[in-house]
Amino acid sequence: MGMRHGQTRDLLLIRGGTVVTGQASLRVDVLCGGVGEILAVGPDLDIPPSCTVVDAGGLLVMPGGVDPQTGIGADEAGFALTAAALSGGTTTILDTMHPDSGRLDGAWRDWQHAARHAHVDVGLHMALPDSSTAVLRQMDSLVTDQGINAFHLSMPEGLSDRDILKLTSHAANCGALCMIEAQNAQAVAYLRAELDHAGITGSEACLLSAPPQVEAEAVGRAIMLAGLSGGPVHVGPVSTIGATEVLAQARLRGQRVEGHVLAPHLVVDEAVHDPEGDAATDFCITLPPFRDGTHRRALWGGLASGTIGMVASGFRPAGAGGNGVVDGLAQRMRVVWLHGVRAGILTAEEFVAVTSQAAARAFNIYPRKGAIMPGADADIVLWDPDAQETCTSGLYAGITLGGRAVQVIRGGVTVWKDDMPCEGAGYGAYVPCPAFRPRLSERMRMAAHLSMRDDEI
Repeated sequence: MGMRHGQTRDLLLIRGGTVVTGQASLRVDVLCGGVGEILAVGPDLDIPPSCTVVDAGGLLVMPGGVDPQTGIGADEAGFALTAAALSGGTTTILDTMHPDSGRLDGAWRDWQHAARHAHVDVGLHMALPDSSTAVLRQMDSLVTDQGINAFHLSMPEGLSDRDILKLTSHAANCGALCMIEAQNAQAVAYLRAELDHAGITGSEACLLSAPPQVEAEAVGRAIMLAGLSGGPVHVGPVSTIGATEVLAQARLRGQRVEGHVLAPHLVVDEAVHDPEGDAATDFCITLPPFRDGTHRRALWGGLASGTIGMVASGFRPAGAGGNGVVDGLAQRMRVVWLHGVRAGILTAEEFVAVTSQAAARAFNIYPRKGAIMPGADADIVLWDPDAQETCTSGLYAGITLGGRAVQVIRGGVTVWKDDMPCEGAGYGAYVPCPAFRPRLSERMRMAAHLSMRDDEI
């Protein structure tokens, strides 16, 4: 997979639409070309020779979506499914690889080989199995040589507080951050064993073994541990009022912390875990489980206030490692548009922020991704803001989604149009996530230490 898309592209001029970024909405034209970048943005651009003109009249022109968390791993068939992401306006995913053994370099090679089958551009978060000396050494190599600046730490998979302290501190030293999947592993395991003994399994057990308090406590502990080590931290997915409040409190103290929510947690009700219901339980076995409307309203409030910065699909193919849902690549942005923007909770600019720009910023690939400006990748979505559709199957069955990706451009080439992929669109490119500047890392560490000190006063 290349750094960009390699060969020179034909010129493409998008005109007549309203360009929406995370900052503003403007009636301007966008010229794409070169090796897949945006060449110019401005009102009434001249049409260059041999240029294809795209009429965006009546449509919104937005940066391609950036999905901050999928769990495809080294699964070629899973990456082949990413055409669904294009259909929903997402042009970049940040995937998580769970190594089968302690060898991170081998896991990187396996993932890179599988990711060649992706229809979107892809970056990587590497999951860490422990805090051994070998793992710490391999972290350095992945940051320096492979463009990985985020490491996934899973409390449910058994990482101890000591592991988290060592890993977050070491990540900060090499210019990376840690993403912590925060659930109280011992409490969940105990409750699951009790439920098994009572004959309660499957989707219902997912809900009952992870009550809201378990998540809130773990999110608070993850943020506290990262603060002790002085490292920046990203937590999620969050699904509860308590976790949202903990995030808000940490940010008010000045701690460098980001968080994300999965799109289904914004609209799917806990009733899907009812063993007497009609839902397909395969779609509902996930950690964290789905919650009631009180928690969902808090999540929307977290997005509107900036406490929760971004929305992920959490897509994970059946049988892949880690937690996630086996549906949702296509629906992520449409959930946020109808139930966020059309409901009056978010503005169109905030929609772009939570579905694209915030993730690009958090993982240091902005403005290459998540922006419409000269030099950015020409990943652009022409969006019909008035479209609506009610899903009839899968995780989102019975839920109405809004907006529609009329045309999707990846790297200056149209890859989705008229509700179907375009022939000859090819595959996506690997997106290296550069390490954070050493001075920035130092400032993050200082801010974290100060926030912890202030908390003690």
